Amino acid sequence: MKVKYKEVDIENWKRKEHYSVYRTALKCGFSLTIKLEIAPVIQFIKAKNYKLYPVMIYLIAKAVNTHAEFKMAKKGEKLIVWDRVDPVFTILHPETETFSALSTAYDDDLTVFLAQYNEIYKAYEHDLSFSPAPMPENHFNISALPWVNFEAFNLNIADFTDYFPPSFTLGKYQKVGEEVFIPLAIQVHHAVCDGIHVGKLIDTLQMACNAINNE
Repeated sequence: MKVKYKEVDIENWKRKEHYSVYRTALKCGFSLTIKLEIAPVIQFIKAKNYKLYPVMIYLIAKAVNTHAEFKMAKKGEKLIVWDRVDPVFTILHPETETFSALSTAYDDDLTVFLAQYNEIYKAYEHDLSFSPAPMPENHFNISALPWVNFEAFNLNIADFTDYFPPSFTLGKYQKVGEEVFIPLAIQVHHAVCDGIHVGKLIDTLQMACNAINNE
């Protein structure tokens, strides 16, 4: 099913001036790294015999799809908000120490999402191409550094004037007492969102982690 979108009425948009400044005069994105508490997620995946990475992809996608600021894109001359955005995620090829970018449609049902993830993973796990399958227009990005419990991580994109999908990078989790923390780096385009919007996204994601047993 083709994903729908709504066009932003820029002339009457409350972010009209900010959008213009951060897109043209002062091209600007920003990034930050948080420590997400995922003890309930670890308990959940152990009980269900799930893998952490696809469950985290689902949880991030769920949070992203809750907030319009992270579903924006340029389509021709239009600024749009997708009805749904799908995660583009990376998978590692240990034999070559390279990775491929894959995507699966977001579904609010975790079981459905994981089934789709497993299907696409199995189809391309031995394909060493950078992007072995078509990428959706309505996307955002997730990658992982499961070997490093980093304090900060930043992507340096040469020119992302009109590239608005956010990027997320997960690190190696660490247990601290009864809590488990995983580093998560978030990079966004300042033309379409501010710190307050990232803060709301983080709150939504943390609540989704806390409520994982309700899935």
